[in-house]
Amino acid sequence: MKENNFFLEIYDEFFHRITWTKWNDLQSTTMIVSIFSIFLSIFLYGVDVFFIFLIKRLFSL
Repeated sequence: MKENNFFLEIYDEFFHRITWTKWNDLQSTTMIVSIFSIFLSIFLYGVDVFFIFLIKRLFSL
């Protein structure tokens, strides 16, 4: 009986008590995360290229 009550409470909370974000908020947040991810990947690529250049110069001596 306890398990049955547990699943009913899960159902109730999921369908009646959760508030989902609005579509406009979701779109703007997704755009911010996408732009930041692209910027971070370009930055890390530049750091990687710099360290490769530095290591090649260091070991070519």
